[in-house]
Amino acid sequence: MHPFIARLLKAIGGGLAGLVVVLVVLVLVVVFLPSGSDNLCGNAPFAEVLSPAGNLKAVVFERDCGATTRFSTQVSVIKATNTLQNEGVNLFIADTNHDAAPSGPGGGPAVRVVWLGPSALRIEYHPLAHVIRSEPSANGVKVEYVSTQSAG
Repeated sequence: MHPFIARLLKAIGGGLAGLVVVLVVLVLVVVFLPSGSDNLCGNAPFAEVLSPAGNLKAVVFERDCGATTRFSTQVSVIKATNTLQNEGVNLFIADTNHDAAPSGPGGGPAVRVVWLGPSALRIEYHPLAHVIRSEPSANGVKVEYVSTQSAG
């Protein structure tokens, strides 16, 4: 038996009842500690497009949070020198709308990003894609969204 558990059992009186309390506490910690945490999710970038000024980049990626979520394509704008962190998107999220839109490299719909200037970005996506999030700007970059068959 682990020394910590043995000390805990001794502190609460030991016996079968004490062991049950320890087991219940351990189960609760294992079940509820990770809830609400992004640690169970991961980002898989598959395209980075540098801004004309070279100070920013648009990152196109898949965010995987396990079997209970659909494949999606996401876009964030970050500093060119940074790597994409394990956090959610700051601009765009779309899925294939139950396979109505063709899937791209990450399993979600194909997306094309085009810099229109140092602080202007266009995100193109398939018209049948289900857009979950489309922010008008992030990190000082204004975004134009275009639904087009030629995305990707």
